[in-house]
Amino acid sequence: MTVLAPEDSLAEQTYRTLRRNVILGHYPQGSRLVESALASELDVSRLPIREALPQLENEGFVRSLPRRSSRVMLWTVADVTELYDARLSLETLAARLAARAVAAGASLDPLQAAIDAEHRALDSQDWLEAAEASTVVHEAIVEIGGSTLLTSLMRGISGRTTWLSYLTSSRDQHVQWAGHHGLLDAIRTGNDRLAESIAFAHIEQGREPSLAILAKA
Repeated sequence: MTVLAPEDSLAEQTYRTLRRNVILGHYPQGSRLVESALASELDVSRLPIREALPQLENEGFVRSLPRRSSRVMLWTVADVTELYDARLSLETLAARLAARAVAAGASLDPLQAAIDAEHRALDSQDWLEAAEASTVVHEAIVEIGGSTLLTSLMRGISGRTTWLSYLTSSRDQHVQWAGHHGLLDAIRTGNDRLAESIAFAHIEQGREPSLAILAKA
């Protein structure tokens, strides 16, 4: 039986547990998730399961099926390509807006804190925590930029970004961390075009290694 973390509402606990189990591969890609079986495993009623699954579907973790079940999404080359294309569009804009905001006096503290948390996760070799922290780094850049629309759009890809980061954690994660420091330095200058170009290079350099790792899986 999977034990739920004693925090937040039961629905939120259920969502977080299911999300974690998908990312870690406890529920393999392509596997069918049945409400009744999940409720039994987590020792909850079906109601929090029914509340959690649509959220997981919205974030790209599962796809709903008939008869109160879902299927864990299966990563394909097209999925990885689509995610990287979306990230290039959204996160380069985020870096540009963040640099402008910093030039106008915004604090870089959220980004620095996120990078520090990522470093601690890497030191402990907690690859799920490192993947989560890496996503938080990019969310912090969006936060600094101050665009509510961009924040909303980023929520749609953050979960899959974390999932893919975990699946490809055999990449040199310290290179990724160094790239985040490069982003921090570029945004600190207040030069929006520099920040945009550094963000583009940082994201794009992960595309081919990610595809190569998944091809071997």
